[in-house]
Formats: sequence, C-alpha cells, structure tokens
Amino acid sequence: MQSVCICVDGFITKMEEDTFKQFLDESLTKEQQEEKESNQLIEKGFFFNVGKRELHIKPLVFGTIAQANKYAVDLKINILSDDNASVFKEVNRNIDPLMKFIAVCVLAKPWKIKLFSGLLAKYLKWKLNPQTALKITLAILQMYDIANFITSIRLIGQTTITNPRETNLVDGKAQVSNPSTEH
Repeated sequence: MQSVCICVDGFITKMEEDTFKQFLDESLTKEQQEEKESNQLIEKGFFFNVGKRELHIKPLVFGTIAQANKYAVDLKINILSDDNASVFKEVNRNIDPLMKFIAVCVLAKPWKIKLFSGLLAKYLKWKLNPQTALKITLAILQMYDIANFITSIRLIGQTTITNPRETNLVDGKAQVSNPSTEH
C-alpha cells in the first residue's frame, strides 16, 4: 500500500492511497461527479433487473444507435391534451416502440437484434413498469453522447479534403491558399 502526502489547510497529511482516492471523490463538485458518472455510463454501460433476470446495456456503437433510432422516432407523446382518452391512446401507441428501443440497446449485435428484438420487447412489455422504463430510456439517451458526436461531426466538416478552406497564417496577416485548389 502506497502513501500519499497532501496539503490540507496548510498542514501536510500522510494518507493511504485508498483514503486519498476517497478524499478526492468526496471533494468533487456536483457537476464533476455527474460528468464522471456520465463518462462511466458511456464507457461501461449499465445493468438493470427485469424480473429475475439481469440485463446489460453495453456501451453503444453507431450500429446499435442507428437500429434503436428506428424505434425512437416512432415515440410521440402528446401529454398536453386535455382529453384523457387521447393520452391513453398515445401511451398505448408508444409502448411497443419504447420496448423495441430498449430491446435493441440490450441486444446490441445485428444478428441478435434481427432474431430476438421482438421477443425481448414483448418480455419487457410485461415485466417493466413505466417508471423503470423511463429511467432505462433516459440512461440510454445519455449513453448516446450526442455532444461529443456533434462536436466530432463539426470538426470533420471543417477539415474536409474535398472542400478545403483558405486559412490564415498564425500571425493572421497573410492568407494561404491550398495548392490543390489552384488551377
């Protein structure tokens, strides 16, 4: 076991490594803690219990996201309606796409999705309550990591080879043209 020396209120304290890690975890702000949990969710996925089974949603890849989005776009709920009958119809219309969305994310492999997504969706429909389904769905959407995806697309869009841009030199005085675009 290694020891770590830290300075707390002007005093140097010797701590065991585990205690130091615990100290760091406790001193994180709420935003830092949420970001840490979000990154862990994106990197490792999560487990949830359905009946006596434990299911694992592994980190999402683009193929899984694309398959899941086929069902996510079908989810349409109009809660603002005053008519209770229409709200119940909305809920009824959304149960199957929601369960398929969760099932696709659990299965994650193309062949598993093709063979078992319908069966797993029916199983989930009879085992999940609305509150649990909502929590699972929100966790999945957080795993999409949309912010990083959009940022990477923007960066790629700015550095395309087929549509090069003219750039300024570091000093900002002279413009540099791309030799491949000159005729």
